[in-house]
Amino acid sequence: MNFKKTVIAAALALGLSVGTANAAGIGYVDYNKVSTTYSLAKKYTAELDAKIVAIENYAKAQQAKANAAKTAAEKKTITDAAVKQVRAKQKEYADTRNKREQELTQKVVAAAEKVRISKNLDIIIKKDSRVTGGIDVTADVLNILK
Repeated sequence: MNFKKTVIAAALALGLSVGTANAAGIGYVDYNKVSTTYSLAKKYTAELDAKIVAIENYAKAQQAKANAAKTAAEKKTITDAAVKQVRAKQKEYADTRNKREQELTQKVVAAAEKVRISKNLDIIIKKDSRVTGGIDVTADVLNILK
């Protein structure tokens, strides 16, 4: 009977110590700060902003061309071609944006994983996903991303 109590007590103690050893904490990353501070994110933002400006400038130039057309048929031809080009440019923009977002997400997640391991954290979440508490590891993630 004593042996059985000892085994049960040892199992409980082991279970409790394992359970508390894994409760290292929760970290969080401020994605807004990463997107405005990380050099690659700033580069990609500038690239995408330039694409938007190019689309807007193209659309304005085509509108002016259509307005200067002498006939309704000429105006329709210019407008139809412009709409087709703007749609193609918008698709290219969306594809580039998705690609850049995926690249940045992969890099941030990899950096966050390194921080999680080095700080012995259970999980790292986005800052906006938390209500209160947690450890801000944004600076650590940014240091790895440099």
